[in-house]
Amino acid sequence: MESIGYYNGTFAPPEELMIPALDRGYYFGDGVYEALRVENHVPFELEAHLDRLEHSLAALKINFSMPRDTLRGILAEVCRRVESETQLLYFQITRGTGPRSHSFDAAARPNLLVFARHSPLADVETPKKATFVPDIRWSRCDLKTINLLPSVLAAQQAAERGCSEAIFERDGVVSECASANLFLLKGGELRTAPADRRILAGVTRARLILLADELGVPVSQEAFSVRDALAADELIVTSTSVHCASIGEIDQTPVGGKDPALLKKLQAAFRAYFRSAVG
Repeated sequence: MESIGYYNGTFAPPEELMIPALDRGYYFGDGVYEALRVENHVPFELEAHLDRLEHSLAALKINFSMPRDTLRGILAEVCRRVESETQLLYFQITRGTGPRSHSFDAAARPNLLVFARHSPLADVETPKKATFVPDIRWSRCDLKTINLLPSVLAAQQAAERGCSEAIFERDGVVSECASANLFLLKGGELRTAPADRRILAGVTRARLILLADELGVPVSQEAFSVRDALAADELIVTSTSVHCASIGEIDQTPVGGKDPALLKKLQAAFRAYFRSAVG
């Protein structure tokens, strides 16, 4: 199969799964999710994704009591049923099913949705085009919730401008992209916004920071401005499927391209680590 889904014990093609209309994720976006790479049927950085999932669940007071081992087994089985060796694995947990009411029953039984599909890794050789968009998101961007409308609108705005990345900025300060973290290189230093409530601390982001440290590249977790981004030696985006791609243009203005050697070094280090982790 090219894709397979799972919902509360039922395996089926994703388009055939039946989800109750009264699932709180449907009418409130009341849930959390994770997405990760699977190569050779091996999930990449699974434990880090599960740690982040638990952080989001706890903050939203979603009482998901399934043991981690059980969840691992379900995820592994979904991946096993997809023939492709290169997959995207997605799973979400909503608060449960019940009458529409803003307040919730703390004892509600959460719903688990999982699907995996063939998905190649993104190209990192071709620089991306990006655009700045106002950051209109809520103040808990550190939680990976299924409330993604601001990111959807930002991504569409980028697409309408012929760009593949939307960079959020607020009062002249850059945070991250609509679905990726953002780094800049300047004078041999790697810089990225701090992992506070204003960004989603990506698993790929965290790994790149560790690899940079191993390579002796100084890392600063400090917010930077629109002006800093435009003057960067290199701008780098990271996400589950994007392993250190560069940005070469923002709003039709050329950026980066001034430290290709260090950029390539970081890209090579990440892909080497990735390959070693997934065999």
